[in-house]
Amino acid sequence: MSLGRTRHPVTTVIALAASAVLAAACGSSSPPSASASSPAAGGAASTAPPTAPSGGTLPSSCDQLKSTVGTYIGGVGMTKALVQKAGHVSCEFFNGGLTKGVILNIGASTPAALAELETKTRGQGRTTAAVGGLGAKAFSTTNHGKPAGMAVLTSGDDLFVVTTNLTFAQDEALLKQLMSRF
Repeated sequence: MSLGRTRHPVTTVIALAASAVLAAACGSSSPPSASASSPAAGGAASTAPPTAPSGGTLPSSCDQLKSTVGTYIGGVGMTKALVQKAGHVSCEFFNGGLTKGVILNIGASTPAALAELETKTRGQGRTTAAVGGLGAKAFSTTNHGKPAGMAVLTSGDDLFVVTTNLTFAQDEALLKQLMSRF
């Protein structure tokens, strides 16, 4: 299936809801307007990433995330920046064949903003479930019974949201790896 032409509004809603919550937490007046394509399932997760956030500076560009994401989708062939600024990035990454992809939203947030994101994520076939042992609070998203991503708020009030069709184990490994870097 080619992801370049197929539009999946559920993924767009989740990605834009995450961007809207991040934008509100960062003081922006409006979320980015872009449509996202749903990634394909699969990808190999890297092994044994660190589990605790390092407390480093949040990324300000998609390029800072490319090498980490590439290990989960078989290399990055296309990157689309939705938002790139200090302390808030929203990026889409796809492999060279456009068959596997990841949408990442990273920025400062609050527990209330995470709760709002979880509420906005539910509906139209999407459900959420608490995820233990990942940051201060986390939830996974299921779309019509299939894994669709994860969101985590760190103890330092940084929000990491990944929207994918990877497995929950791969989503969690990717989030842990990113949290250890930033």
